[in-house]
Amino acid sequence: MIAEPTLSGASTSTTNAWETDDRYAQRHTLQIAVCLRASLARRDFLIVEFGDTQFVAQLLDVDSRRARFLFDFGSTARDNRALVDADELTFRSQPSGIRTHFVTGGAVVVTFEGRPAFEVPFPALLHYVQRRDFHRVDTPMFDPFVASGVDGAGAAFRFELHDLSLGGMALRARDARFERLAAGTVWNDVKLQVGGLGVVLVDLEVVATRKMVTPTGEHRTILGCRFLNLKASAERVLQRAITVLETRRKERAARD
Repeated sequence: MIAEPTLSGASTSTTNAWETDDRYAQRHTLQIAVCLRASLARRDFLIVEFGDTQFVAQLLDVDSRRARFLFDFGSTARDNRALVDADELTFRSQPSGIRTHFVTGGAVVVTFEGRPAFEVPFPALLHYVQRRDFHRVDTPMFDPFVASGVDGAGAAFRFELHDLSLGGMALRARDARFERLAAGTVWNDVKLQVGGLGVVLVDLEVVATRKMVTPTGEHRTILGCRFLNLKASAERVLQRAITVLETRRKERAARD
């Protein structure tokens, strides 16, 4: 396993050192196909960048014979129209254990399983690196961990945690205004209450959103976030919380 070099705190618009490092470069068509198929199998989220626009997408199909792949439409017609006019697209994967970065030519619109999709040629070069794994634990539904703060517009927010790791966390949002929150949104000085272990301040970057239905049939938006420049003192508190939650999970499993 390769430790991820100089990734912490980097935004999607910043070039990381590994993205230009030949040690992590894949050039052969079959090697690139393997990497893309692995991303497809994991259902990774990818940030697609073109000009001043970006949105989150997922791969739909990889055709190694034709050296082309498909990905889904964005959430707005304006972004989709702009993407068709772009001559170059940059792709970066979301934090999920594997990082990829590559640049392709322009996309064309095709139909995949009855719905519109984008098709692009394989990149000439794909950078692929496995980062340090972070153990992720589910947080309690009852007496939940809570994250609260103020967004860039000055509006207060309060979320319950869905899960937690030292790399980031997932938040449950009830408010519909968070359903299409842009990837790359940064919240500073978020107050994170981790049960009885205390409160820490963290900076968060939203990397992806998805919808879920609770066991009681309620709809929620899950915001996948990563920590930016996590302080050592906060990391120690979070590590204790993760250890406590994992210990409790094992104890419940032993009783069942």
